[in-house]
Amino acid sequence: MQLRELLLPGTRVDVITTINPTSRPEDVSSKVILTNVQVLAAGTKIETSEKDNKPVQVSVVTLMVSPEESERLTLAATEGKIQLALRNPMDKTAPTTTGIKPEVLIAGGLMPTRPVVPVRRTTGGGGGAARTAAPAPVAAAPVLPTVEMIRGDKRATEVVNQE
Repeated sequence: MQLRELLLPGTRVDVITTINPTSRPEDVSSKVILTNVQVLAAGTKIETSEKDNKPVQVSVVTLMVSPEESERLTLAATEGKIQLALRNPMDKTAPTTTGIKPEVLIAGGLMPTRPVVPVRRTTGGGGGAARTAAPAPVAAAPVLPTVEMIRGDKRATEVVNQE
């Protein structure tokens, strides 16, 4: 199935960029830069290949964006690669993501954790500032895998049993 068959006017997409700001492989990351963007048009256009000067079909998508979003999109396209991800038509949220690096992706999507020990200052008896460690953060409950089912206009979420 071609891109133009999936993207129709009125479809909503998220725009994701993969960029390497330093040219070092460990600095490559992907990040959602625009969410819930409306597709105005999608199709193909013929361009001339830079290598052999032959015509090549290129997918073209026109998105409705604000001037600020167009700056983000242009920078992402110039500095890296952009991809479009179709959105669920019922999903109107604009989630914020932290992005992802290759080592996190290969590790199964788990962010590497480092113990964080906050430090607060208290005044000691000698007039100087003494450092004392704050209590260690409490670990969050594990997130259980869930499945969201949409039947018509009704949504239901169920926890997946892992046996």
